[in-house]
Amino acid sequence: MITVVLPTQNSAARLVHVLPLLVPAAVDGLVKAVVFADAGSTDATLAIAEDSGARVVQASGDAGTRLAAGCAAARSAWILALGEDMVLPEAWRTPVEAHLAGGGGKPAWIAAPGLFGRPLAVLASREAVEAAGGFKPGGDPLKALLGRLKPRAARLRV
Repeated sequence: MITVVLPTQNSAARLVHVLPLLVPAAVDGLVKAVVFADAGSTDATLAIAEDSGARVVQASGDAGTRLAAGCAAARSAWILALGEDMVLPEAWRTPVEAHLAGGGGKPAWIAAPGLFGRPLAVLASREAVEAAGGFKPGGDPLKALLGRLKPRAARLRV
């Protein structure tokens, strides 16, 4: 159902925290694929990708450029794109499943805690991402895409 897109570049230390959060969802079929959009990692990032069964797409440039390449490689109907810091709350799955079950196809985002929490991840159909112009280079790619997806996007409470 979902392809998770991770913009990686020497991200091994961050991957050991986010990938275990995806495994139960993959076992249950919620996460169909994980794509590493990698900008030439020289640490253990690519070995982690191989060990985890993730697909690697080589993409030089900033996080926006890498997210665009990763989304282009996604085959699932839905994309969950994480920011470069690859932070995902432990309780991410429940609101995502509830949104997919009753969200009517609307895009959504997972925010950092707090009233004005920054976007940590964007959940949207491939069609919605493409209709909004996709990810672009420069700035905060998640925030920029959300700006083009609003007002239809919903904030998921985690």
